Amino acid sequence: MPKMNEIKARCKKNIAAYIILLVISAALVVIDQISKYLVVLYLPKDAQIKVIPYLFNFTYVENKGAAWGMMANSRWIFIVVSTVAVVVLAVLLLYFARSKKFFVASLVLIFAGGIGNMIDRTVNGFVVDFIQFDFFQSFPVFNVADSYVTIGGFMLIIYVLFIDRSFLSGRKKENGKENSNGNEKA
Repeated sequence: MPKMNEIKARCKKNIAAYIILLVISAALVVIDQISKYLVVLYLPKDAQIKVIPYLFNFTYVENKGAAWGMMANSRWIFIVVSTVAVVVLAVLLLYFARSKKFFVASLVLIFAGGIGNMIDRTVNGFVVDFIQFDFFQSFPVFNVADSYVTIGGFMLIIYVLFIDRSFLSGRKKENGKENSNGNEKA
């Protein structure tokens, strides 16, 4: 476990990279919010546009819960959990900003997706969902932010299971490229 002085020094060294990651995250959030704005503007609630029949549609749904509408009307629970997750992700991004690129990319996607949906829940009281796949029975309608979280989550699983299996244990990597602090060796 790194000492507090080491953590502070590393975070200070990572500020420039961290700012770049925040800008990328902000751009992803803007893309998500623009997509939702366009859906609300041009697609009536519960209306459907068949993009590719029997395969892919745009369907405007106001989701007051999680996937499949689970825990509907639990807005404040989602806002609190999202806020805690976003803060934890922001700290992890600061600490790892200049190392573990695949890991950091997964965190950026999860971070941006969490913020995108948190904005909806805070401002609207629901999340705007609009992407629907017809070929999956009962598959939930989702949005761009959900895609970020899902892709980032899969990337994180791939990272932990296949790229850096020692990552969560704190042991040194077998190839010796990084030490237990995640710092790259010279």
